[in-house]
Formats: sequence, structure tokens, C-alpha cells
Amino acid sequence: MMKKVYLQEWILKIDAEKTKEYYDSITVEEGCGCDYCRNYIKNCKTFSKEVMDFYTMLGIDPEKEGEFMEFEANAGKHLYMGFYHLIGEIVKRPNNGADKWDNANIIKIGNVKFTFTDKLDLVPDNLPKPVMQLEFEVMLPWIL
Repeated sequence: MMKKVYLQEWILKIDAEKTKEYYDSITVEEGCGCDYCRNYIKNCKTFSKEVMDFYTMLGIDPEKEGEFMEFEANAGKHLYMGFYHLIGEIVKRPNNGADKWDNANIIKIGNVKFTFTDKLDLVPDNLPKPVMQLEFEVMLPWIL
């Protein structure tokens, strides 16, 4: 069932239950098995309660990727960017949010930055519609 969610200046309609059902139906192994992705997944177990509560509220299992990308190592940290799909739609964006990574659009929880978009990439065929995308950016240590 779609519920309205207010996050900072975002207004979303999401179906967290159907999103969770989708994530429960896939396995971690269905994602990429490279060392960078495996390191990201291992780091998921160290995410703060606040970050995990955010994912849970949306119905997302962060270990099961939409897409993870690792960019650079800097002082032992790796920049990860990527996205997850969820069932829902954007009702209202922040006022000046032309660029999705504009500060007005970013939801920062701990060391993770999030934003939403309806410009979708790599949507699985079996994901119920409507679909939106949660994008993230985070610096993580190498713990493999």
C-alpha cells in the first residue's frame, strides 16, 4: 500500500511492503561478485542504526544491489556510489533541486548521502511499478 513519506523537503509515495517483498525475493549472489562490491556488502553490516532505519523505512535491503560503483581509494577509504530501486513515486522535490546532487536535494544520514530520482537505470523486469531510484554516495574502508 502506497504511503506518503516526508523527508526534509521531499514528498514521496512509497510502498515499502512491496519493495521489501521484492528485495526478499532476490539474493546477494544475484548482484556483482567483484571484490569492490563484496567489500561494500561487508560494510553494510557496519552501517549505523540511523542508516539502516532509513533503508528499512523504504523497504530496501542495502546488501542487494541495484548498482554499486567504486571510484577511488583515498587515505584507506573507497568512494562508493550507486542506487537502489523502490516502488513509489516522487510527489514533490525540493524547490531549487534542478541538479539531483544539489545540497537542497541531499538527505545526509551519518556518512551517507542520499537523493531520489525518477530517471531510472537497470530496472529489473520483475519489479512492480511505479518505480523510483534512491541514489547514494559514501566513503567506506576496505574490510575484506
